[in-house]
Amino acid sequence: MTSAIASTDATASLLCDASATGEVLQAAARTNVARTERLRGLVLEILAAAPDGLTADEIAARLAASVLAVRPRVSELFHAGRIEKSGERRLNQSGLAAHVWKRRSAGAT
Repeated sequence: MTSAIASTDATASLLCDASATGEVLQAAARTNVARTERLRGLVLEILAAAPDGLTADEIAARLAASVLAVRPRVSELFHAGRIEKSGERRLNQSGLAAHVWKRRSAGAT
């Protein structure tokens, strides 16, 4: 009987741990979403202040952020129709010709 009680206690403990872990994961996800949204907003602000456009590497440099964090935000903004390719390319840090991005004008579709 003692082993059955110990087993029940262990199961209850695991369920509590799983619940706590789920709450921690949800909080981390909310933090990550907020950080991502904030970075997207900053990318838009930077592009609004750069009429000639910028590459993702140039945006990252101006934000003092990792290009690995900025490039996905640029891609998301492009697919959402918020920014567009200027048609120009510039060499990035790795020597590749990178798209120059511009904030989409208000009247553009």
